[in-house]
Amino acid sequence: MSRRCEFLTWALMAGVMASSVSRPAAAQAYPNGLYAEVATSKGVIVLSLDLRRTPMTVANFVGLAEGTIENDAFPFGRPFFDGTRFHRVERGHVVGWGQADSAVSGSAGYRIPNEIHPDLGHGRAGMLGMANGGPHTANNSIYITLGDRSYLDGDYTVFGEVYRGMDVVGRIEVDDGVDSVRIVRMGPEAEDFRPDDASFHEMVEGVRERVRIAEEEKARFEAEYVRTGWPAAKSENEGWRYVVLEEGRGDAPSPGERISLRYTGHTPQGLNFASTPEGCGSWWRDPSSQAGQPCDYVVGESAVNRGLDAAIARMRPGARWIVIVPAELGYPLPGYYPPERPGEPRFHISPNTLLIYDVEIIP
Repeated sequence: MSRRCEFLTWALMAGVMASSVSRPAAAQAYPNGLYAEVATSKGVIVLSLDLRRTPMTVANFVGLAEGTIENDAFPFGRPFFDGTRFHRVERGHVVGWGQADSAVSGSAGYRIPNEIHPDLGHGRAGMLGMANGGPHTANNSIYITLGDRSYLDGDYTVFGEVYRGMDVVGRIEVDDGVDSVRIVRMGPEAEDFRPDDASFHEMVEGVRERVRIAEEEKARFEAEYVRTGWPAAKSENEGWRYVVLEEGRGDAPSPGERISLRYTGHTPQGLNFASTPEGCGSWWRDPSSQAGQPCDYVVGESAVNRGLDAAIARMRPGARWIVIVPAELGYPLPGYYPPERPGEPRFHISPNTLLIYDVEIIP
């Protein structure tokens, strides 16, 4: 059977299912817009989809939900999200779902770029976002926030929010099922939004081009930031650069040797951080402190990141260096997320971020 014939079969089945699936009583009273009614084992969750600000991501969701874009899990025409389960529930954080109930693949089999809009954030419960394994790797895994997760802004695409049913979201547990996802169109704009394989991939390529231009601009900005700030920085074959502020004395530490170090760091985009005693990790830099907290570090065993670790192995006791770590030697994917501290905003360093350290080996 051809994939188009399979589509007709699934379309007929979908029509039968649609006639038997009960919609919320107020469905006809939705304001103009695009919605998804997610029928779960705990009740119905209604999602409002932001087709104006994140059209590609919404097209991905709608196309999978209605079976109008090709994917690896199911024949063309088969609704992707029907029969999925909530695979992740972290109270105060997110509930996650969207992995296909398929013996062939749990994934759609392609990746879409991030489509970040500055006016769409994670600042409250009920925001709808695309999970990813790093920038531009999303496909079908989705989450709903359970609180203020603003630290995710800029790294994950928000493409809608819960319109109705947060009480249902709050009752969701791991392995609760998603019986069906039905798209509801209200008004001419939503009626006209009917992504197919061709229109979806055209949108994807358009966003990829915008991402490419933005990444080139970011690279130019960071290169100029380093050039003007540390024009005499020396380069190492590995790719990191450094400026010697204090030479130190004696020999560089041997592998296995325990030393004490501290650092402050920042990014060209303005994130400031400093060393903590726990594993020499990073945290928000206290504005009243000019230095990080001293920490124990075992050369060749402890790990901050590849670039800084390589520099530390070259520094002598009493040395102080500026170390410039490119993203690929820092935290390329998925970035740096230390354990969350109760009562504090979540600290993180975004993926693919240039890092500048002021690091000292304490004699």
